[in-house]
Amino acid sequence: MFEKELKKLNTFWVYKYDTEQYNIRDNWKIMKEPPYIGDCEDYALTLLYLISGKSLWKFWWNLITFKAQLRRVITENGNGHVVLRYGKMYADNWTLTFVPWAEMEKLGHKKNFWFYLPQDVALKLLVAKVWKLIRKLKK
Repeated sequence: MFEKELKKLNTFWVYKYDTEQYNIRDNWKIMKEPPYIGDCEDYALTLLYLISGKSLWKFWWNLITFKAQLRRVITENGNGHVVLRYGKMYADNWTLTFVPWAEMEKLGHKKNFWFYLPQDVALKLLVAKVWKLIRKLKK
């Protein structure tokens, strides 16, 4: 499932905390071209963008119709983590591919009721752009 898109993302993927990159706790972004440097939600967002044919219209359509969701899970050490649910399959920067939920549980992921509605995703992406502009103006 989406092998070409996964290979492209995983080949150029580098995990980096938002605090390391931007000196802020949370910064959501869709990475449109490699190198893909980010954290778990950036991986999920970028994967959805790639499997949507690099179309923002299809990206949003997948979220609005709930074909795809960004799901918050709790890892075995109690930290929050974001995974992409597409149909009945899940992917994140730990699995690097789509797997059934049972495989996520083997990693210690626990389902959380919380998922990000399309407007939550839009707001988080907008906030990240505002912070980017503020950082640019400070220089």
